[in-house]
Parts: sequence; C-alpha cells; structure tokens
Amino acid sequence: MMISITIGLLILSAMTTLFVNQSRTRAELDKSNRMIDNGRYAMDLLSDNLKLAGFYGALDPSSIALPGALPDPCSTNMASINAAIPLHVQGFDAANTGTAVAPPPTCVPSSIKNGSDILVIRRADTSGPVAQTAAVNGTPYLQASLCQYDTTTTYLVDNTPANLTLRQRNCTPTSTTPYAELRRMLVHIYYIDQNNQAGDGIPTLKRVELSEAGAMTSVALVEGIEFMQIDYGLDTNSDGAADSYTTCSACTITDWSNVVSVKITLLSRNLETSAGYSDTKTYTLGLAGTHTPAAGDNYKRHTYAQTIRLVNPSSRRETP
Repeated sequence: MMISITIGLLILSAMTTLFVNQSRTRAELDKSNRMIDNGRYAMDLLSDNLKLAGFYGALDPSSIALPGALPDPCSTNMASINAAIPLHVQGFDAANTGTAVAPPPTCVPSSIKNGSDILVIRRADTSGPVAQTAAVNGTPYLQASLCQYDTTTTYLVDNTPANLTLRQRNCTPTSTTPYAELRRMLVHIYYIDQNNQAGDGIPTLKRVELSEAGAMTSVALVEGIEFMQIDYGLDTNSDGAADSYTTCSACTITDWSNVVSVKITLLSRNLETSAGYSDTKTYTLGLAGTHTPAAGDNYKRHTYAQTIRLVNPSSRRETP
C-alpha cells in the first residue's frame, strides 16, 4: 500500500513539474511571438507611410522654392505647412541610445525616450479627393490647379474651403468653376515614448499627427519598441538613387530635399521580463552605433532593419 502511494506521489510530482515547465515555455513563446509581431507591425507602419512621403496628388513640388529655414513640424499655421511641402521628410537625430534629441519638436511629449530619433513625414491623403463643396472648415487641405488660366498660383494650402478656388482642366478663361479636387494635408511625427500609458515603463512607438481639426494630437501605435534609429539616403546628382547615407545630424534644407530613401532600424523588446534570462547581446542600430543593455537586464530583444525607397521624390528625379 505504502509503495503504491509513494509511486503515485512520484508520478504526480513528475506530472506537476512537466506541466509547470510546459506552462513556462508556452508563456515565453507567447512573449517572444508578441515581440516579433510588434516589431514587424511597427516596421510595416513606418515603411508604408514612407512609401507615400511626398505624395501631393496632382501637384509636382519639384519647382516649389525651398523654405528659408527648417520648418517647425508642429506648426498648424497654413503658411508654415505650405512652406514645408518641398521637405517630404525631416528628422531629429539622437546620436546614440543614451542621448536625447536636443531640442525635440515642441509638440513631442517630454516623455520621449533617450536614443529615439524623430521622423517627420509630409504628404497628402491618399484615401481619395474631396470636393470643394464638401470640405470641412478647419481641416487643412491641398488644392492643385489643372487650369491653364490659373496664373496667380498653381496650388493652395488652406483650412477654409471658400478660399480654395483653383480650377480643373476643363476650365475656361471666364469660368470660376469647376473647382479642382482637394486632398487633406498630413504631417506625421514618429518617436519612441518611455511609456504606453503614463508611468507603465513600456517603450512605445507613437505618432504626433495633424488632425482633421487642424491640431496636433499624439497617438500610441506599437508597444515594446525600445529604440528607433534613422539613416537617410541623399541623392546628390539628381538621378533618383541614394549616393550616401547619413544620420542627418547636421543636414541642411537642401539635404532634406535630396532624401530619396530611408533606412530604419528598430529594437523591439518583450513587454515582460523572462525569469533566469540576462540579455548580454550587443545590438547594431544603423550608423548610430550599438546598444548593449544594462547588466542584469531580463528582457528579450530583436532588431529589425529595412531600407525604404521614397517612391514619389525619387521617381520625379529619374531620367527616362
């Protein structure tokens, strides 16, 4: 009898140990899968938006004069948004993972994470044009003229629909209509925040964006993105291909207008620690160098890197 009980207890103990180990393994797999999914999703979000950078509908910005100073991406002033059109991307460089952008744009929260570059993307909405008569007051729109008789200006940026009076291709010298289509203007500012929710300590990819109401609002996108480093491909001979890559820590206005590709490096991190694990790896984050987690760090990580061609500005430079 005692032998049977002892054997039963041994079997029960072994099964309990097996169950606990399987549960831990499953939990670790779930955490790793979520980290991988988050990293891929963050890269897809950035890549998809960069492929649309510099899209302005019927407007070709190649002939628009560059602004006299680097534009403030946080400005909601129509003149400022207008002047920034030739700069389809703009960035703010954190030299390494221990350095903060100084100073960051004023609309980016102070909770931005050290080591996070800031990426600005400017473009028009691709979801479809808006009729001038259906436009919403207060929303920033771009209107490009297709009328040969609109000689005063070829495009307008305004948040008052009544001011957007450029015409379509089938205009006449005396007609005031039909009005050219409108497209909502978009400004997206990507950065890494220290938190998803205030104080939770989960690094998160976030975006400050120009809303339909014409204000700058912050939106959380992907949890667990610890670092974002950006390298910019500059086209110096106007053939549409990048001739060199730089962190753009000291890029001029002309340099920004010559960006035709972007290399993004992301470091994704588990949302929870892994018991008994210590991250001793060193991660390469583009031209900014490497990052080695602090001793005793218990988070698992993975890097993602991708080079994205900026289709609109690079295609305009290509020679047939």
